Amino acid sequence: MTRLYTNSMIEKAQSDYFNSIKTTMDGFEKVVSLQLNSYRNFLDSYYKDILLTIPDYDINSISKTLVEYSETKHPDFLDFYFLTPDGTAYLSDGTNIHMDPAKHKGLDGVLNYYISGICYPPNRHAYVFCIEKTCYKDGKIAGVLGAAVILDSFQKRTTGLVGNRESFMLLDTEGYFLVHPRADVIGKQYIPEDPRYTETGTIYLAKNPPGTYKSKADDNSVIYLITSKIPESGWTISLKVSMEEIDEIYEIQRKSEIMIFIFAFLTILGLVIVETKILDFFQKKQLIATVYDPLTNLWTRQRFEVEANKMVRNPRAKFMLIEADIRGFKFINQNYGEEAADKLIVYYSKILNICIGDYHGIIGRGFADHFYILLKITSVHKAMNVFRDSLTKITDDVKSYEIPFFPKFGISFLMPGDNPTGNKIQNLIGQASFAKSTIKDNLLTQFSVYNSKLLEKINEEQFIESHMQQALDQKEFFVMYQPKISLTDDRIVGAEALVRWNNPKLGLMTPDKFIPLFEKNGFITKLDYYVYEEVFKFIQNRLAKNLPIVPISVNMSRNHNKPEKFMHDFMEIFTKYSIPPSLIQIEILERSVMDNTTLQDITEKLHKEGFTVAMDDFGSGESSLNMLTKIPVDVLKFDREFLNASTDKEGRIDKKSEKFIHILIDLSKNLEKQTVFEGVETQAQRDFLRSINCDQAQGYFYSKPLAEQDFVQFIKLHS
Repeated sequence: MTRLYTNSMIEKAQSDYFNSIKTTMDGFEKVVSLQLNSYRNFLDSYYKDILLTIPDYDINSISKTLVEYSETKHPDFLDFYFLTPDGTAYLSDGTNIHMDPAKHKGLDGVLNYYISGICYPPNRHAYVFCIEKTCYKDGKIAGVLGAAVILDSFQKRTTGLVGNRESFMLLDTEGYFLVHPRADVIGKQYIPEDPRYTETGTIYLAKNPPGTYKSKADDNSVIYLITSKIPESGWTISLKVSMEEIDEIYEIQRKSEIMIFIFAFLTILGLVIVETKILDFFQKKQLIATVYDPLTNLWTRQRFEVEANKMVRNPRAKFMLIEADIRGFKFINQNYGEEAADKLIVYYSKILNICIGDYHGIIGRGFADHFYILLKITSVHKAMNVFRDSLTKITDDVKSYEIPFFPKFGISFLMPGDNPTGNKIQNLIGQASFAKSTIKDNLLTQFSVYNSKLLEKINEEQFIESHMQQALDQKEFFVMYQPKISLTDDRIVGAEALVRWNNPKLGLMTPDKFIPLFEKNGFITKLDYYVYEEVFKFIQNRLAKNLPIVPISVNMSRNHNKPEKFMHDFMEIFTKYSIPPSLIQIEILERSVMDNTTLQDITEKLHKEGFTVAMDDFGSGESSLNMLTKIPVDVLKFDREFLNASTDKEGRIDKKSEKFIHILIDLSKNLEKQTVFEGVETQAQRDFLRSINCDQAQGYFYSKPLAEQDFVQFIKLHS
């Protein structure tokens, strides 16, 4: 009876363990599916924006258009192509090759979208897979629009999101490895030498439904392979689970059976009493193994979900769920060792447990460094205030630990009226995990709250990226000018060119909507040169008509980190127009990713061509004073935060800030730099800057950024 009981408990523990693995697999599957759908959406946007505009699928027009749009293809795409039913493929690099139609299922017309397995095309020197959309003409298949996705780029996006887990593998439909911890097996199949494990060969796994299979690892240790399918492609995800992890579940049974045998052997007469005590002992030991995490003594994730679901049964109550983990925990584990990493987990668990103690919440530990907290709250606002206070204490406690580590948190809420389908707690955990994943490598952000705007932001960014080149071609971007005013006589002495985007779908967008994204994907350099040319045209037009004009400053984004290339491209545009360089000022960023040597080099090259150079947002970086002696800029533009942070509701600046700003202006004068203050919005700010001999001001007190015609009128009135 004891053995039956322990076996039942162990079977339940094993079932719970594999359910946890299944949840992990579902997460991996979603990551891969999301990335494949991202590629498909990108391909679809090209289909709508390019192919549908070409009448009768004229192949010459298609070939020419593919070449024209090759620069805007997704960064993960190696080639963009159109494949005709006879096997002729027209590539985005202008070449034609023959492809086997039988291997491109999009030509069958069975699927609107087809995702191939791994291949290694000639003369491309990279593993790829293809994603194709079937194109129809008069009800018949005219061909497929396809893209060859670089496998290495796909691996970095997907494997990076799932934590680069060493046991994560991905197979195509023929059993070839797409993702594997060992790079040397990519593009190969695996056939077990041991006939007992034939069903764990990659061909077998790829052709059969999801399941759990027993196999052997490279070191001959016994493992489980748990598989799942990617619905968009038919690929197979496989997760390796060591038998050592499973053996931990059985360890209590083995020890307990030995003890039963010893007790039973020592005394037959006391068998009933001994059996009762042993049963009690098993219950306690098994409870610890399945309910409490053995390292931290917190609830396991499975037990946490059970208790959490009990808490959320009240439909009128409000709840806050927090998922916490540690940045780069795998790195800590590798560099400090497993024992040190376990001690850190214990330390961190105690900090979290203490913090929630006053708020009657529950806490559990999941895989590795993941912790889950559920709190009953009265309002979201109050809950976030409490969380921020707790975060301050957590940060202080973390700083005192011998190994530096940085926690991060994802937060989700369950409110009355919310009716999520399925398991409420699993939904909340999924939302919190998603919110946490948006933090990525931003060390300044410790937490993120799940809301619908996160998904809206991602969709908006995808739309922006897929339409940015089209917007540039169709001149949806336009330039506005914000005047710079001399504080001596309140006359206009210059202006800054600022870019805006008027999109038919998203409307008028300010730079904060698209500039950070363009800086990330590199498109900002194209936009910079577009703005430069628009400004040069405007100035030349004024000069040709003998109309008044002032010097215009243009911004150089932080992505221009090669002085020779920037100067070549910049001068190539500038020399097309007959304007003196004295009318152009280039604003560089102190917070640029470029080092001081590169900034100095670019500044000197601009000076040789006769341009003036301003340092934008001066004072917002970390080494402002040191940079002044190395980078020979002509103008210092002081960051608006100097004024915003020290101005009260009446527009007055506090005395300490006045002294500090005065010192900076005097220092600039001693170094023979012109001074400009951004963000001047009140008369008190203007009068103070005038009193300390600041040269120029820029801000809403004088004027907001103006459209070209309004700016022309402003020049007339303030010259």
